[in-house]
Amino acid sequence: MPRAASIVEYTVKPERAEELTGAVRDHLVTAAREIPGYLGFLLFDRGENKRMAVLLFDSPAGVRTAQEVLSPVGEEHTYQLMSSGAIGSLGIVLVDDGVLAG
Repeated sequence: MPRAASIVEYTVKPERAEELTGAVRDHLVTAAREIPGYLGFLLFDRGENKRMAVLLFDSPAGVRTAQEVLSPVGEEHTYQLMSSGAIGSLGIVLVDDGVLAG
């Protein structure tokens, strides 16, 4: 079974950027760690108040579970800090260099 990622992009309200980063760390990362197949969480600052989160899982099923579990957590703790809605997608790993042990 190939590894997969949940990729989420959104724009943050500039005055809420630090608060949103803390909410992601405290609520979403904590919840993601409990999902079977979880391998890691990365949050990127893409400039111009844009953010991208990449959650890595050992299979596409883990991504689907993450989307179900984390959407309500995000709605409760992060959505009000964003200036745009989150757009999520599922990506299947095509190249894996073996560095991420899972």
